[in-house]
Amino acid sequence: MNHPTAGIDDPTGTGAGADGDGDDAAAETGRRLREVFAEAAYDIAPPPLPLEAIRRDGRRRLLRRRAAALSTGCGLLLLPLLVLAFRPDGPAESVRPMAPPASAPAATRSSPASSSPAPSSTAPSSTAPSEPPAGQVRVLAPGERVTAEDGSEFWLTREGKHWVTPEPEPGVTPMEEFRSVVDGNLDTSEPGISLQGSGTAAGGYIVSGLFYGVRTAATRVEIRAYDGTAINGTVLRLRGNTSWGVWYGRVKVPEETARSLDFEDPVHKVTVYDGDDKVIAEMDFRS
Repeated sequence: MNHPTAGIDDPTGTGAGADGDGDDAAAETGRRLREVFAEAAYDIAPPPLPLEAIRRDGRRRLLRRRAAALSTGCGLLLLPLLVLAFRPDGPAESVRPMAPPASAPAATRSSPASSSPAPSSTAPSSTAPSEPPAGQVRVLAPGERVTAEDGSEFWLTREGKHWVTPEPEPGVTPMEEFRSVVDGNLDTSEPGISLQGSGTAAGGYIVSGLFYGVRTAATRVEIRAYDGTAINGTVLRLRGNTSWGVWYGRVKVPEETARSLDFEDPVHKVTVYDGDDKVIAEMDFRS
């Protein structure tokens, strides 16, 4: 005779079937399972919290934030210095504030020269062409232009004389001309004078040239015309250079004389003088 045994349908082992106290058995089973799981959970000890690692990680994060803030602040402080260093027009260390302009002293009767204008030879250079009166000496900066009576322009460089004459014909562009004092074609070991000219029988002639090999500063030039007339020309010199320069002047010739077959040159002689009115260069151009 077989006796019923406790199975999975009777986990409590009481022998109660599903038809008996089924609901009570299911409730008891659930209670027992909860107790078993609770006891098993109590037996498992949770690992300790990594408090020290958390603290270290927090300190690292804080240090990184502080370093980022510090570098940003330093960058903002250095930015004006970098801009100042790379600006091409930044102030130099030797620059000082400009002093206010001093008031000009009032002219008195005891110093009448204070109100007189400065001589044109000491006037500051200008890029605009100017026309000095005949017989004047002009001390120029390199490239500074001077305009003659007929519109010709003269200027000097360290290499020699440059000039441009007016339009030879309507619509014809004048060409720049040049005579060198450094190419070896002139013997600058002794005084000498060269001559170039341009113009027409109706309008007269502009004559000019180089003087070179002089030892003192030239102050005036005398041009002896074809008929013996003495004409005071103009001397041009570079500032700080007294060994050579340029001279020019205008020679008027009657048209009938200029067109005659006997007329050769408007200039016979050119003489350059220094401040003591001593001849420092002279040349006779008569053929």
